[in-house]
Amino acid sequence: MQQRTRQQILEDKLPSEVVRAFNRAFFGTIHAFCMKLLTNYGHYLGLPVPLELITDDEDLWQEFVQQQTRLGESLGKENRAALFRLAQARDIMELGRRAGSALLRPGELKACPKVDFSEVYAAADAGGRDNISKSRMELAEWERRRASDWEFLRWPNYFTSPNAKFTELWRRSFAPMRRWVADAALCVAAEVQRDYRDFRLERGVVTYADQIALADELLQHPAAAQRVREQNLRVILDEAQDTDPAQFSVLLEITRPSDATGRWLETRNAPPRPGHFCMVGDLQQSIYRERADLKNYRTIHDSLVQSDSATELTFSVTFRLDKEQVDFINGTFREILNDENGQVPFVKLQPRPEVLPGQVIRVSLEAGLLPSGQKLKDYQKAKIEADALARWIKETGFKKLRANSWREVAILCPRKAWLRTMAMALRKIGLPAATQSESTIKADSPAHAWLTALCTIMVDPLNGYEIAGVLREVFGISDHAMAVFAEGEGSRFRIDQQAAAVGIVSSHLRALSETRASVEGKALFDAVGILVRETQLRERLASLPPDEFGDLLNELDVLLVLAAEAESQGATFADFAEKLRADFETPRDVRLSSEDWIQLITSQKAKGSEWQAVILPFLGRDIRSPAPRYPSLIKTPGSGEMLVALSKEDPSEELKKARELSEQQEMQRLLYVATTRARHTLVLALDRELFLDSKAKLSKRAHLKLLLGEPADANAEEFEVLATAPQACVLTSAAALESQSETDVLPSSPGVVDQQVVQKARRHAADFVRKISPSGYDEEIPRVPTDRIIENPSAIAVGRSTADTPATLYGRWWHDFMQQISWHDESSWKQVFEEHQAKSPAAKRSANEWELFLQYLKNDPDFSGLLTRTEMVTHPETPFFWRMDERRCLEGIVDLALFDLAEKKWFILDWKTKRDKIDILRAQYRPQLAAYWKAITEMTGTQVEARIYSTSTGELVVYIAEELAREWERLRHLQADELDAPRISNPARRG
Repeated sequence: MQQRTRQQILEDKLPSEVVRAFNRAFFGTIHAFCMKLLTNYGHYLGLPVPLELITDDEDLWQEFVQQQTRLGESLGKENRAALFRLAQARDIMELGRRAGSALLRPGELKACPKVDFSEVYAAADAGGRDNISKSRMELAEWERRRASDWEFLRWPNYFTSPNAKFTELWRRSFAPMRRWVADAALCVAAEVQRDYRDFRLERGVVTYADQIALADELLQHPAAAQRVREQNLRVILDEAQDTDPAQFSVLLEITRPSDATGRWLETRNAPPRPGHFCMVGDLQQSIYRERADLKNYRTIHDSLVQSDSATELTFSVTFRLDKEQVDFINGTFREILNDENGQVPFVKLQPRPEVLPGQVIRVSLEAGLLPSGQKLKDYQKAKIEADALARWIKETGFKKLRANSWREVAILCPRKAWLRTMAMALRKIGLPAATQSESTIKADSPAHAWLTALCTIMVDPLNGYEIAGVLREVFGISDHAMAVFAEGEGSRFRIDQQAAAVGIVSSHLRALSETRASVEGKALFDAVGILVRETQLRERLASLPPDEFGDLLNELDVLLVLAAEAESQGATFADFAEKLRADFETPRDVRLSSEDWIQLITSQKAKGSEWQAVILPFLGRDIRSPAPRYPSLIKTPGSGEMLVALSKEDPSEELKKARELSEQQEMQRLLYVATTRARHTLVLALDRELFLDSKAKLSKRAHLKLLLGEPADANAEEFEVLATAPQACVLTSAAALESQSETDVLPSSPGVVDQQVVQKARRHAADFVRKISPSGYDEEIPRVPTDRIIENPSAIAVGRSTADTPATLYGRWWHDFMQQISWHDESSWKQVFEEHQAKSPAAKRSANEWELFLQYLKNDPDFSGLLTRTEMVTHPETPFFWRMDERRCLEGIVDLALFDLAEKKWFILDWKTKRDKIDILRAQYRPQLAAYWKAITEMTGTQVEARIYSTSTGELVVYIAEELAREWERLRHLQADELDAPRISNPARRG
């Protein structure tokens, strides 16, 4: 999206200020944005720096569990004892672990209710069966144990069928007690959620859910929220329908007025500022029910409109679908997405101007394909359908499907396992197929996993576990060979030194050690390139079967591009390795094969993509959802309320039905996504006769059942009029040729280039302007240097940002305040100070130092006149960029620059808020002011006088020209290593 947007800006030739503003914009995930907030402002919550993302917390969780000695302290003695007789502590703790970003807020808990089982005991068996009697005996024994001192009580079992009236009576009788146990368990789970998060933070690690929850908590801190909102951020949220409530809360809160308090959706005060929050969402494509909350989305949508914070725009013109697909979708889904029982409303699609005809094809797969007299399972029927459909695809060819190649044909399925069935059938008859959804996370990709492991051991050469993994997975060395080499000593797997190469293992270790030595001191992109080349990673990935792993070379190229981008942003090799590890559990990007292969992909991953032809097989097959894991938190459809289910008996029948309805409605929306991916041809495999059950009915979960609609077969007429034989289209082919001609225009042939020019370009290809920042000489806050003169630009490694401290916060406040002063209007100073005093992080100090400054002005008429004389031209926060020589430049920002029109002389002044003696400050900042003085002198050709003012001492330092000239000569001749001392500017200000 970022690249497409930048390209459009450049093509439209927008002003340079638009380009600069765009380059400052943040493009990324909500999790990355929250981490940015926590890095910059997490000190308000007392968070450690840096925070490390953890995706596999199993070991950490086990450590936490072992250290927990008390649970349920908030319940009280009696309630706590009652709860842990009926529920296991381990299950309740697991609830807190699984809560994710959902903030558990239990209500007030009453005493455990008394339960009346008289109706259960009064029930009698019928038809000579004794299931009810057995159930009553089970209950009686359970009550006896409960009345005694049994420490833990297993819930009693009933022996009747799930639909029996006695079963309903049993569940109803236990419901009050089960509900109380669930509420009590929620209280304890909330404690565990809080304690486990604190436990992780003590170790400097966070989960994805923590990133959201902590950012949301940060925005409830008055000072932090104000600072974030003062950045005047604008939010553009894509795929808003799949955003969860906690994520919405973060994005809404940052766009509110700076003095807003509470959460807007709770208080309804101080809504997001108009023009600051924009979201793009399509309710019809909401297919992540467990994460998203449609009711919350609708509430936010309506609230934004009603508060005049946003205006609603509805887009109905589709620029993807041709006319036949538009008509089919409008005719079918108006009854499916019906805005009833919590389902979303259907937005009628409108065709684009000059729309192509398109085609929707039905392929009838009848019962005659099945062997007679055999009862087949669904997966066996699916194999038969896949073989028949594969033959049909081959006979038809991609041209009749109105596709330019097989690569423009996609087969979509709602389940990943179904793709393998289709892929096998296609490959069996010689049709190339690439499965895009077999590996759902980046760790499953050898390109990502192998490069991550190689980068990791380059950074950590003593990590024997990772080194052994690289030898096994990347180089194919057997476990036996490594065991013989190690002889039980895992420490032998190391690459920090070059050992003798006397065997297969040691020779590879030596090669890795040599590779590590060759990447040291190299720029990030160069280092990764060397690593890939020396380990022959590209060749190793190319040897893996593409039909199983996809286009790994393309994925490797993408990772190399990421390395280049990371280098441009100042990341080090270690940062890049950490980024690769952090991305292990993130979803694998959908990247279509560069080969001319049919694309197989899940309907979920297909969202946002399009193909010229799309085929939907297995429409009649039952789509089974995985059974819920217990214990679990269940989100109530419609209300979004979080309920606890410790076992499958906990959810009420009403809740179970609501969940079934919610799953069905999500499948309806998923079906809408799948049927709207085809640009020219949509093919529907009508396999009803293949998947009928013993009662000659389709499963209510089958996509074909959903397509046919309610009442039964309400949309049957829409299918009867569909064509059965696809045809090529002259208009579609002509449009494709025209589009291709626009993109395939060849550039004019370049003229003959002088070889001397080429040789000169090669000699100077590595010559870059070296930038020096004068504030790099300021030793106010020691840390890793980021501004320095370096002859080898590839060795530059930018350090991480330093978290704000009270000193830096005050420094930023003082500079911002002084920037607002109108020096020629002394009458306005008091008002400006009072306005900014309210935002001061140290009100007492700012008041004292402001008075000290005013007193100094009274005592020094020359300085006062310099600032206030009307003939002086003032320039606060003045940037400069000066070319020192052919190889170096100087860049910085002067706090206050003043020009005397009469004397043609410049005065530069820097504010210093560091608390130190004036002599120390004079010496400490002399290098910085010498650089400022030299740059301004050379750029303007006039006389320049440089000064600093110490806010803490109330004194002014005036540097004489000879002093600054001597200092500049010293700086100008320093070597690169001498400038690598820990010198860094105060991050509270620029320059």
